Amino acid sequence: MEAKPMSFHTTQRQFCDWVRDPELELPQNFAIDRMQIYRDLLFNNICSFINLVFPVARSMLPELQWQQLLVEFFQKSQCQSPFYNDISLQFREYLNEQQHPVLKEYPWLAELLQYEWLELYLDTVEIESPILAQDQDWQFTTQVWVLAYQYPVYHWTTTMTPALVETMPTAIMVWRDALDQVCVEALSPLFAVLIEQLSQNRLVQQDLHDVIQSFLPDLSEQEIQIQICALKALLTRLRLIYVAHNNDEIQG
Repeated sequence: MEAKPMSFHTTQRQFCDWVRDPELELPQNFAIDRMQIYRDLLFNNICSFINLVFPVARSMLPELQWQQLLVEFFQKSQCQSPFYNDISLQFREYLNEQQHPVLKEYPWLAELLQYEWLELYLDTVEIESPILAQDQDWQFTTQVWVLAYQYPVYHWTTTMTPALVETMPTAIMVWRDALDQVCVEALSPLFAVLIEQLSQNRLVQQDLHDVIQSFLPDLSEQEIQIQICALKALLTRLRLIYVAHNNDEIQG
């Protein structure tokens, strides 16, 4: 009895399975050389997207180990988007969701991947200009993000090595400026709390006073005012706030 021809769905699944893992049996009626060319093109494309977004992480891991991560991701992940920023995000999420052993081997790697992807996100995300209320003080002129890290990954370049890694708990603020450049500013723990509050809520100066008092209850009134003035000076220098009672956008 002649074997029934495989359905298109079955053939398609076998085709995709082999592209992911060429150690599997080659689907019928497909030439190995053509299949290999197709797989190489697809794999190299995805790898180029990931390598472009994570150059520091790639440089800090042994090349063979990094390549194995790419192969594993290619074989096992279920990418839903062809766009390079989505693929790079899915690569990072794949490692996190799998609680991959590489993240335990290099405790700083998760933060480094997160920061490197964030740079891409800030470079491509559409940021709407805020509507500035004339009667509202302490308004941001653009969107900002406050992040906390155990390692100073935002300083690292492709010359960094694992042997030089040291823990250094740090809070940073990131934003995209008027020239579309991604900017980073290290923050004190207090300023991180205040800016996070400002970015999420419309606050007046008394609100800032209350936040500082709850965060550092031992500060005197004079010391609280000093902190508020220092925060205003920082955000003014960075051209990040609009102060309503000046009636003009603060220029640095």
